Amino acid sequence: MSLLLLQRHPASKKISLRKLIEIGTNFLKENSIEEPRKNAEVLLSHILNKPLYYIYTADIYPSKKVIGTYNKLLIKRANGTPLQYLTKTVNFYGYNFFIERGVFIPRPETEMLVEKVIGIYKRYFSPACIKILDIGTGCGNIGITIAREIQNCKVVATDISKKAIKIASYNAQLHKVKGRMEFLKVNIFPPQKKKFHIIVSNPPYIPYSEKSYLDREVLREPFIALFAGNDGLNIIKKIIENSERFLQDRGFLLLEIGNKQGQYIKKIGSSLELISVEKDLAGIERVVIFEKRKG
Repeated sequence: MSLLLLQRHPASKKISLRKLIEIGTNFLKENSIEEPRKNAEVLLSHILNKPLYYIYTADIYPSKKVIGTYNKLLIKRANGTPLQYLTKTVNFYGYNFFIERGVFIPRPETEMLVEKVIGIYKRYFSPACIKILDIGTGCGNIGITIAREIQNCKVVATDISKKAIKIASYNAQLHKVKGRMEFLKVNIFPPQKKKFHIIVSNPPYIPYSEKSYLDREVLREPFIALFAGNDGLNIIKKIIENSERFLQDRGFLLLEIGNKQGQYIKKIGSSLELISVEKDLAGIERVVIFEKRKG
């Protein structure tokens, strides 16, 4: 049965949930979507609001409404709409976050950035209460995760996007950490020169020149959250050059960076000391760590 026939199919007892997965998988595969079965499963689970095992164990037949919705989402997915925008959910560090079109989608590799922040807290600050600045918060995944993992901290989260701030604030409420967080719609740094123990950011770092090489799904995300000048370092430079004014003595700056950007970051002028360039499991330079030495 083709997707067109699925779209026109009436409510009946002839299509099982498993059959829907089969149809969706074949359709997405024909449209060159990676992991087509996983995508079909996630979409149907989302529509039914049921766990995956339900699809393969429940002896029921979907309604015409379910079939119609499934059909619409399959078409959008085949046209390159990211899966997370269709389900309005993204998992990060084991936590689920609400996401919408117009807000950057968190990646699994950014979990390493959070792990490094937690490690620095445990080594240098625990059990004291610390202040953390999350620059470019997006949906709030970094700052909120840190607030959940480090109970004794307060987080200020900034973003230039009004929509991002709204969604991040909503996610903070969902995760019950809003009382320890402050959200500011500003460009990079807070307007007042507050001092923080840790500044953390996953800034835009893709060079303009790489735009033509990116997957069509990535290009559905907000341009401003992806690209940062010809070398991808525009925002990173601003953060490194100005963080000293916002860090307490012996404070730390942690940034996610792009592949092979470490060598250029070492040349950026700053009073902060670059203490580490950390590689991820694929051997790619992923996180740089700076420290503000006591003056």
